[in-house]
Amino acid sequence: MLKQFLKRYLQFPGLPETAPLRGHIEAARHPGWPYCPPDEGDLLYTLARRTPAGRALEVGCATGSTAIYMLAAMPEGSLTSIDFAHGDHGRSGEALIAAAGQSARHQLVEDNSIDVLPRLFAAGERFDLVFLDGWKTFDHVWVDTFYAAKMLKPGGYMVFDDARMPAVRKCISLLRSHYEFEDIDGYALIGGWRLRLWHALIARTTKPHYVALRKPREIGETPAGRTFDFWADF
Repeated sequence: MLKQFLKRYLQFPGLPETAPLRGHIEAARHPGWPYCPPDEGDLLYTLARRTPAGRALEVGCATGSTAIYMLAAMPEGSLTSIDFAHGDHGRSGEALIAAAGQSARHQLVEDNSIDVLPRLFAAGERFDLVFLDGWKTFDHVWVDTFYAAKMLKPGGYMVFDDARMPAVRKCISLLRSHYEFEDIDGYALIGGWRLRLWHALIARTTKPHYVALRKPREIGETPAGRTFDFWADF
């Protein structure tokens, strides 16, 4: 009883300004399909709002719930989503983005991210915010991370979903130790101590479900970028 009371008391209600987005998600919700929880969506919204005319990139679109948070926060910006199996969720992501009135600023690329990201990098694309929620084997997620980190502008943000997974944790560790990415305290931005405690209660771990990092400088200006045989434990 006490645990259930604490969960109800601590559960994050969502920012008032993102209530319409939660309404769109609830109207489109399909049982068993993945949707962005309010706290993760509001973190993406808060980070995206810092670049209202910026460009965002996400790997994994699925139901479109993360996309509408980022697009809503960048009224003059755009989002490129990479999703090789968008049909697996009945193309509901496109429908949700359209229902939110954001289709004109959204591009969906239906291909494997490890093929798409090198093409974007070779074309000189740059982004202000990246959200990674694709394939979770280490080889695949590191390719996503490597190219996304290269294309992220200095001062930009990278957010990882499923950050408790070993392969994702390893990629985050590499960014911290080799590329000098800086941690963003998501709880200071969204939810505070109540959200932190709620996450610990429902997941039985203090490891966050998602992690946000900031890129302080170009990769070439870090030790890993300046020295061809640079090594640091991670």
